[in-house]
Parts: sequence; structure tokens; C-alpha cells
Amino acid sequence: MGPTTMKAIQIQHYNEPYHVSDVEIPTPKPHQVLVRIKAAGFCHTDLMALNNDFNTPLPFIGSHEPAGVIEHVGADVYMRRLQSSDARFLVKLPDDMEFKVAAPLMCAGISIYGGIVRAGVPKGGSIGIVGIGGLGHIGTQVAKCMGYKVVAIDVKQSALDEVEAYDHAPDLSILATDPVDVSLQKIDRVVSSNYRGLDATVLATDHPAAFDLAAALTRKHGTMVLLGQPEKGITMSYHSTIYKDIKLVGSLVADTAEAQEFVTLFHQNKLHVQLTEWKLEEAEKMKQAYLEGSVNGKNVIVID
Repeated sequence: MGPTTMKAIQIQHYNEPYHVSDVEIPTPKPHQVLVRIKAAGFCHTDLMALNNDFNTPLPFIGSHEPAGVIEHVGADVYMRRLQSSDARFLVKLPDDMEFKVAAPLMCAGISIYGGIVRAGVPKGGSIGIVGIGGLGHIGTQVAKCMGYKVVAIDVKQSALDEVEAYDHAPDLSILATDPVDVSLQKIDRVVSSNYRGLDATVLATDHPAAFDLAAALTRKHGTMVLLGQPEKGITMSYHSTIYKDIKLVGSLVADTAEAQEFVTLFHQNKLHVQLTEWKLEEAEKMKQAYLEGSVNGKNVIVID
């Protein structure tokens, strides 16, 4: 008989430090599979769940960015170290893709990909990725591979420098602290349109000021896709939204078919994920580093 317990970051009380617990290994139900987790990404939403922003029932196990290997299957089926998952929503990974690379794609990746798809911009159009963090640094590369003119927008020059060094670099980088008119002049030099600005902007940040900036840089009759979740809600000027007839689209994640498309696109184009590796026992240290802003890109727990 095999082991009956596993190591996991189980949240038993809201707002408590992350710690490793021994929990029972789940048994897959019909349509479910049991996955041995090899890597699990840390997402801002994990922090929100820990803070009880979603009223998530206790106890629950942290991370929703897993990658691993199927160990057992339940009936009707043709991060922790183990996890039961619905087989109908799994994404098959390429054989040569590292688990630590795949894990961040399962939320950050499919979130930004879904946002780009939902922008509905025809190939050859222009898209601005606002916020070059865990989602945004993937998004600039993805949008470029999808055939768009891409503008990276962030408050940190270091983040812009990072994506400019990638093989699939943006066409233009804009520092968010620059005056709007200066930024629009830069966009004019790379984007040809009947109206000034970008066909669409995808908000990959929850900083309140970013939403008004994105609206100002989006062209008349353009689209804004909202991924960021500001604590106090979204506020934008009616001058830059209503008077410009901008369409606002909320987006959560890509669906399963889109997620598989995204993984294929990512792999075929050899895209890059900036990540910092952590051990399971370092989960609280990882969380503190995220809160301090001392690491860029994605934080990933790698499990031996």
C-alpha cells in the first residue's frame, strides 16, 4: 500500500503565514485524474484568497498554477505534491517543456492570452500591454507572435528593458510616467490608424492609475480588456472612455481549447518566462519577496 498523505501548503486560517502541512492524498472521482505536481506558480490571486477576498472555504491548498504528471485516473476518464483535477480541463504539455516553465502558463499565461484574444483586434492591428509583470512580460511576446504591433507600457524602466531584450520584443516601449501626449506621439510613429492611439489595451496590472492611462492611449472606438483587480475598484474618466466610445471587456482566463493553443504557440516560438525558483518549505519567504517587490516575473515552487 502506498502513502496516504502528502506535503502541501494548506491554508487553515486566513491571513496566516504559509507553512507545510501533511494532508490526505485525494482519491480521483469520475472524470478526475490524480496529478503529481512538479511545479506550482504563485499568483496574486493566491494572496487574495489567503486574505479571504473570495470567501474561499477553509481549509484549501494554495496555488492554481500547477504542472505535473498524471498518476491515477478515476472512472470515465479515457501543489502540492498531488492534486485531483477534472480530466476534461487538462492541458497536455510538450514532452520537452520544463514543469517550472509550464506552471506559470496555467494562470498568468492563459490569462494574458485570453485577454489578447478577447480584445478582438484583427491581425496587423495594435495592442498595448499595460503592466509588464508576471502576465505582461508573457503578453508582449504572445501578442507579437500573433501578428500585432505591440506596445509595452510600465512604470518601471527595468521591466521595459527586460522585454526589449527578448527575441519577440515589442515594437515600442512607453514609460507610464511620461506625459500622455508624448506617449501618443511615440505611438503615432509605429501605428497607422484613422484615430490616434492603440486599437486595444490589455490591463495586466491592478494599479489604479493604469486604467486612466490605458484609456488615454486607446484610440476612439477601441477596446480595453480588464484583467487587473484593484482593491478599491476601477475608476476611469468619462472623457477618455464615454467620449471616445471605448468598449470595456472583462476577461478572466482562456478556455481549455484556447489554453492548449497558447501552450502550442508558446512552445513553437520558444517564448520566455522570467521566473524565480523556490522550494516548498520556502513558500512564506516567497510570499514576502513578492509583497516587497524584490523579485520580477513569476515565482514558482519546484517540487522534487
